[in-house]
Amino acid sequence: MRLRSQTQRFWICFILLLASGSLSAQERNPLETAEERARLEASTPVSFLVPDGIREGYLMRAYLRSEEFGRFSASVTPEESFDEIYYTAVCLAHGDISTASLAASFGCLEHEYLPFALFGAELRIPITSETHSEFERRCAHLPQHLYHLAEDDRDKPQHFFASAWLKSWVCMDWLVDLAGEMVEAGENLLLVGGSRDPRDIHANQDGARFEPQAESRPATPPSISLTPNP
Repeated sequence: MRLRSQTQRFWICFILLLASGSLSAQERNPLETAEERARLEASTPVSFLVPDGIREGYLMRAYLRSEEFGRFSASVTPEESFDEIYYTAVCLAHGDISTASLAASFGCLEHEYLPFALFGAELRIPITSETHSEFERRCAHLPQHLYHLAEDDRDKPQHFFASAWLKSWVCMDWLVDLAGEMVEAGENLLLVGGSRDPRDIHANQDGARFEPQAESRPATPPSISLTPNP
């Protein structure tokens, strides 16, 4: 069930602030500064027209590409960086776990464009309004080895949080699994160089498993739901 009460959301943000209290004052203050600046940079007069989750997702993108978050992410473990992304998204979403999951996934989007295969040619469809340098900087700040393997894991947070968001809406694991398989099948069929990635499916399943825990205990760090990814 989605959290609706403003009182609930206030206490969730308060609890999350306590949960992130293990960070030193030197670490927290720069991140708080980056978050406030992201609110100013990404907010526009028409922001209220953008759906919940996407609006906060733009804030997350500005936050993630900040120098402050980049320094933080480089100085901690991948799990700590991953958890900080979630905690910031929840605060931006005022405690709404579903909105926060969508915002985190949107903020962590690791593709600059979709390379569609069209009659033997490649048609690149942009899926971010960022400049190339902004996109590169944001992606460079994402946790690179979240599952502690040699492979680059910077695309795994988007899968994890997208599945958590979908689980909050459909509430059925089999539908989340089906959606993940359809995305992978679509990539294999339509995109240049696309293929079914079992590691993406695994991250989807971790995210779906995390969502009920987040709803019942919002301060639960998402990193505890990460399982060994082959």
